[in-house]
Amino acid sequence: MKYLFKENQKFTQWWLWVILLSFPIMSFGPFDENEININYVIIGFMLPLIFYLFELRIKVSNKGLHYQFFPFHFKSHIIDIEDIERIKAMEYSPLKEYGGWGIKYGFKGKAYNVSGNKGVKIFLKNGLNIMFGSQKHNELAKALKSVRR
Repeated sequence: MKYLFKENQKFTQWWLWVILLSFPIMSFGPFDENEININYVIIGFMLPLIFYLFELRIKVSNKGLHYQFFPFHFKSHIIDIEDIERIKAMEYSPLKEYGGWGIKYGFKGKAYNVSGNKGVKIFLKNGLNIMFGSQKHNELAKALKSVRR
């Protein structure tokens, strides 16, 4: 299948990585050498690894918008181009409008985002809308609009 647009995004917020990378250090804790709990050490190292694996994958083909938020989605989902009413590239506030980053459900609809404050809002014919965070939001909107014609 030929894709008109592709973008893979990861969590890149510096403050998030400072917090996540502090877990391995804290997992050793202020314990005696005899008190180190191996479970804390494993969790401390696994949490940053899991966040490193998170990836939002967005593609546009003639069929529509393909998206996958790995590892929550093991395969790509698709929004058929015929189901899209309107497309809007925009800036938004992930914290205020959706409660943060990740897969979010808010008063303004659903959102898939990992970083930044730019995205494309897809308004569906069934009345629902989904925000897809994108560092290339204008290119994503342009690709989707070209497929709709």
